[in-house]
Amino acid sequence: MTKKFIAIVFIAAAFMAVIKSAPAQAQTMWQETDGTRIPVPPAEHPRLYLRAEHVAQLSQRIKAPALQAAVERWQTQAKRSPQMKAEWDALQYLITRDAALGRAAISTALPLLKKCELADKQDACRETGRMMVTGAIVYDWCHDLLSPDQKQAFIEELVRLVKTQECGYPPTRQGSVTGHASEAMIIRDMLSAGIAIYDDFPEMYRLAAARFFREHLPVRNWFYPGHAYHQGDSYGPHRYSWDTYPLWIFDRLGLPNVYTSEQQFVPYYWIYATRPDGQRLRAGDTFATSAPRGRPWSQYIGTVLTASYYNDGVLLDQYERQGASGGNETIFEVLWRDVDLRPTPIDTLPLSRYAGFPFGWMIARTGWDNNSVIAEMKINEYNFTNHQHLDAGAFQIYYKGALAIDSGLYSGSSGAYGSPHCANYYWRTIAHNSLLVHDPAEDFGRKGYSNDGGQRLPNGRSEPRELRVLLDPKNAYRTGKVLAHGFGPDPHTPDYTVLQGDITQAYGKKVRQVTRSFVFLNLHDAQIPAAMIIFDRVVSADPTFRKYWLLHMQEEPRIYAAGAVIDCTRNGDSGRLILDTLLPARSDADLVKIGGPGKEFWVFGTNYANDVEPERLARSSIEPGAWRIELSPKAACAEDLFLNVIQITDTKTSARLPVQYIETADRVGCLLDASDAAWIVLLRKDNTRSASAVELTIPGRHPARILLTDLAGGHWQACRKDSAETRRFTVSKASAAAWFEAAPGLWTISLESNAP
Repeated sequence: MTKKFIAIVFIAAAFMAVIKSAPAQAQTMWQETDGTRIPVPPAEHPRLYLRAEHVAQLSQRIKAPALQAAVERWQTQAKRSPQMKAEWDALQYLITRDAALGRAAISTALPLLKKCELADKQDACRETGRMMVTGAIVYDWCHDLLSPDQKQAFIEELVRLVKTQECGYPPTRQGSVTGHASEAMIIRDMLSAGIAIYDDFPEMYRLAAARFFREHLPVRNWFYPGHAYHQGDSYGPHRYSWDTYPLWIFDRLGLPNVYTSEQQFVPYYWIYATRPDGQRLRAGDTFATSAPRGRPWSQYIGTVLTASYYNDGVLLDQYERQGASGGNETIFEVLWRDVDLRPTPIDTLPLSRYAGFPFGWMIARTGWDNNSVIAEMKINEYNFTNHQHLDAGAFQIYYKGALAIDSGLYSGSSGAYGSPHCANYYWRTIAHNSLLVHDPAEDFGRKGYSNDGGQRLPNGRSEPRELRVLLDPKNAYRTGKVLAHGFGPDPHTPDYTVLQGDITQAYGKKVRQVTRSFVFLNLHDAQIPAAMIIFDRVVSADPTFRKYWLLHMQEEPRIYAAGAVIDCTRNGDSGRLILDTLLPARSDADLVKIGGPGKEFWVFGTNYANDVEPERLARSSIEPGAWRIELSPKAACAEDLFLNVIQITDTKTSARLPVQYIETADRVGCLLDASDAAWIVLLRKDNTRSASAVELTIPGRHPARILLTDLAGGHWQACRKDSAETRRFTVSKASAAAWFEAAPGLWTISLESNAP
């Protein structure tokens, strides 16, 4: 059986499971369109966004305290915008049955539809698509007031406007995984208009619904169990919000939850990535140029719609913390927000969170207040392209400022999407805290893409149309595999968080193997709250291919013999990162800083500049970076190991823990010597799991907290030499890690029995 056939079977089975898992609804009928089963809209009005039972609740609903801010915002919009006024009048008609209000909505909406044209500017179809929504609302909610001629006029204009959409009509263009066709144009705008006019013009609904059930739905139900989204810190929440419209649209048609219930947890990743200043850790293409500094970044309406659908108070708390929503989405908060739901504080959440397959991401925090350290670690089991970057193995660290950052800029003097800066720097591995393997002769296979020494372009950086394309091995969207993940020993306030992965596939034929291991330590120390250990094993196909370990920052670093100090002091920040390089050995380590004027975005001899006006830089949330550290072995070798230790502290203190390198026959690691205890981390050199015994000498006078990785799952024991002292613990298959505390001395850690 071929892999391709298996993938097709998997998609079909997943789709049928979704259909079968939906609660049976007597009023829901199904039909087949182009080989895809879709639900039939009920033969009644209103049926778009709400039904008769919801209309009966509207008069009391809009008085609910939880909705007052949204209702007032909508009323303000209605005074300024005829489009919003038409929607408001249509709602009032449903509540009051005052025909004058309904006719006012019709007489406002129809001329707006007729005057609406596709503007000559980027993303203009979002405006024509949103006008389709207005036309659909008025057509459906005021349906009993429409004359035959008015119905025909509405239908003609909606069909005209749907042809302005980038996906085309019929909607056969672009992809359903990423890109503009994965946004509102099909799954909200076309779907809404199609539902409204279904009785007289069923084609539009059938085309939109068929594509949603055939393409949009299966891929989302495939990646939602990973509890994250692939399109970055800005496009991710934006596009996820579009995903929530079919959730509610089909629910109101009588088909509860077309998605897997795992959808509920997708927005949690943005909660963990939110910094104390309300911004998010950078990921993918960022809107920071238009986000004022000091103002929390919106998570858009998808968060509150998810909170309301799944009765999730944590998501509601995050939505309100981030400033709620606004714009022309206000109507949907009024229609769908759960007015009885109360916020649950986000600080009740565990401090570490894992986003599983197909992502392989981990975020670890030391808290939820202004003094919190936040660290993100990525493996990237799949790369979805579009607004996702080539950042497998990347990490970020925030503490009282952005310390280890994603570098580059989405817009500026070089332009935005697809600009030379994006294609050669911002999207590429060189702009991230990851690894380079530089083959001077490498061709990245796409015109305008230089050789940054980084990761390959999945499928030539073409966007996958649907899940089948994404899963097809020949397209090579698979870029890595998580080897281990976990945190503990306390699952709510863990001392350690570990993530290990194989990212060989991300680099292509120039490597034999690339693995990266992250260990984050919550040191529970006010002066040095956290540390991170990063261990890499890189085996290149040619020993002469030079390898680079990268660390990006905003301000010029101070380099010393075996490490560096990085401060973040802009805008009142006071964070400090201290880097200790343990491997390569000092005699073989070339540790340099690159950056400053004319070299901010340096790629092997070329600076891909992308400047922003000083006044815009001053008021926005932009953090493009200007410096990086490159660590590279001096001697050519096929296999190289990197071991780096990062401590997080404050510029206002001189605190720093001594770091000691540890090596055994098959392991490397480090010891951080705190005043009251040592922290020891040991990792296998080859990143393979082993059942072999480990001998470890704990020096000094203080007890140590010990983390061993790459262990076989099972029941283990640690015995102290010349003592009856023994520790017993279980190593899970997921984490492959053991954590225990022990007194100084020689200890032997051995497997008692494998886990079942």
